[in-house]
Amino acid sequence: MMNIPIGGEPRTAFVSDALQARLDGYREQRAGWTTTSVVFAALEDLRGNLAELLRTARVRPASPFAESYGRVRYLGAGPVQIRIWPSHVQAEVLEQVSVELGVPVATWVPVLLNAYLSGRKEPENMPARAG
Repeated sequence: MMNIPIGGEPRTAFVSDALQARLDGYREQRAGWTTTSVVFAALEDLRGNLAELLRTARVRPASPFAESYGRVRYLGAGPVQIRIWPSHVQAEVLEQVSVELGVPVATWVPVLLNAYLSGRKEPENMPARAG
């Protein structure tokens, strides 16, 4: 079983600059919405498709030398840190989804948000930011 923090403790994910901008824009249009509320709205809307979204969101490197061997990158992932502050009940949902998918929250949240938020979706050939 994955080591998931208890409710009330933040979960961290890393998203691309473009996805962060889309998330900020989405929240600005909805008074009182937080990153956490957006994640759970997206989860409510897309949970049934999340496994397929995750499967198809794996980025294929342009060449075998493009990234370190064994490193998998997903659409929506990047260098910008976001925090999710779940209640105890929400933490249980996050854990259940992570167990179902076999990956931690930090892996599937960028994919979920990339699919959910309006605006330009990240293409497969989106270059990874050097860093």
